[in-house]
Amino acid sequence: MNSPLTFIKRYWPSALTLAVVLYATLCSDPLGADELPAIPNIDKLIHAVMMGGLFGAIVFDTQRAHPDRRLSRRFLMITAAAIMIFGAADEVAQTMMGAGRSGDFLDLAADWTGVAVGYFTAPYAVRRVLKLKD
Repeated sequence: MNSPLTFIKRYWPSALTLAVVLYATLCSDPLGADELPAIPNIDKLIHAVMMGGLFGAIVFDTQRAHPDRRLSRRFLMITAAAIMIFGAADEVAQTMMGAGRSGDFLDLAADWTGVAVGYFTAPYAVRRVLKLKD
C-alpha cells in the first residue's frame, strides 16, 4: 500500500503543474494585463502549453513510477479525456466565478489542441528523457 508521502514524492511534478494551471486560469489577473507580450492570441498558445504540459507531467510521473512497462494506449486516452474534461470545467469555472475572467470556446480549443499534441509527443519524449528502451 502506498502512503500519501510516497504518492507526493512520485507525482509532485503533476501536482505542481496542476497548481500552476489552476492559478493561471482561475486568478483574476495572474500576470497583469501589461505583462503579456503584444502578440495576437498569445493566450491561446499559453492555454495549449499549459494543458499539453499537464498531460506531459502526468505521463512523465506515471512512466517514472513504472519504468519497466510502456504506458498503455488506454491509459493515455483516459488521461487525455480527463484533461480535456478538466479544461472544459475550467472554462465553465472562469465564467461562473465572475472575477474578471470569462470562459472562451477558443481557449477550450487551444486546451484540447495542447492535449492532442501532448498525446502524440509526450510518451516518446518521456521515454527518451528517462532513457528507457522502446
